[in-house]
Amino acid sequence: MINRINNSVDNCLKWIETQMLSFNRGSVGVYERIRIDVNRRVCWTRPDCNTEIARVILKRGREDNQDIYENIINWVLSVQDNDPMSAWYGSVPFYLHNGELADFSGRARFQNDNGKVLIGLMDIYDINGDVRLKEAALKLADYWVRIQRDEGYYYQNDGGVTQGLYKGPCFIFWLAAGIARCYKETGDEKYLRSVEKAMKYLLSVQLDNGRFATTYELMRSEDWRPPSSENALAMFCLARILKYIPRDDWKKSFERVSEFVLSLCHKDGGVLNADADSLNASLQENPMICDLVYTEGFALMGFNEAYALTGDEKFKNAALKLADFLMNIQCKDESPLWDGAWRGTYNAEKKCWDGRANQNNNIDEGGMYSIYTGWCASTIMDGLLGVKAILEK
Repeated sequence: MINRINNSVDNCLKWIETQMLSFNRGSVGVYERIRIDVNRRVCWTRPDCNTEIARVILKRGREDNQDIYENIINWVLSVQDNDPMSAWYGSVPFYLHNGELADFSGRARFQNDNGKVLIGLMDIYDINGDVRLKEAALKLADYWVRIQRDEGYYYQNDGGVTQGLYKGPCFIFWLAAGIARCYKETGDEKYLRSVEKAMKYLLSVQLDNGRFATTYELMRSEDWRPPSSENALAMFCLARILKYIPRDDWKKSFERVSEFVLSLCHKDGGVLNADADSLNASLQENPMICDLVYTEGFALMGFNEAYALTGDEKFKNAALKLADFLMNIQCKDESPLWDGAWRGTYNAEKKCWDGRANQNNNIDEGGMYSIYTGWCASTIMDGLLGVKAILEK
């Protein structure tokens, strides 16, 4: 299986290198995705997607693409708001268009995206000790700690730049996990207090059956994101938080949500969108869909982290089955434009690509016609490399 994982990751990195790099081997990052049905490559370059991909390239450790890693990291650091007089000092924007800040929507500060950048920078720092990344991560964390509200979520009313979906779990968990790592690194109590406030709020939206209420339920947004998503990432983030800040009540929350995610596992290994009790928690109402943009990679990373935290074989077994499922459905002989990648949604019952993410979402951010570099390919590859690490021990 280790050889299969290496080949799978290499094939996906080959796709990124041949089809999705910006000019001069990623000088302004990696492009976001392909939309098959409209014959378009979306030339957004996003700090979160790029940080995730840089982490994968570093973990894979191949000499022939280290220049791409360097280009990506240098670009991510360059787009961080480094002006101390700015209201958004330390944060990173949603996207640039082919490396250029093109419109107001690209300036947006998304809590989840920034949280993923924070985690990614610290993960890379843990691997290679690049102090620039730690400094950038702490500056990024400080922005969000600075604007965190007493209720626990991260938000400032600044005319729409900081996104208003702040009550959804996915907009809190990523930041809380990254800030917990900053506390472990520095011992600064402001980071601990931030995580404690975030967790107090998050525990208040965990339901009796262990799952967290969705952003759709709480704010009538992210309509297309299945319930599996915010709970898979909750499992990952809680495992990370507990790694740095052990708390019995938080561990109980982790155990409950991880059981919910495990209950969604199909016999072939994929994590399904929802169970019968959570079908109305978003507008993704087909329970047989596996969402590769919003769930599968996060779940695989989450199972790996859960196994590292607990040593419980059920998480290792779930990770092995999910890894096998994802490698089995990786695109092959479909088109040289996306072979090696994964499409956004797969029907576990029909065993084919199926489903959309266009529920009140006119740019269809996911689904069978979207092929993402970040979110989907990057998190799946990271999860696969995590499984490889488990097998090599």
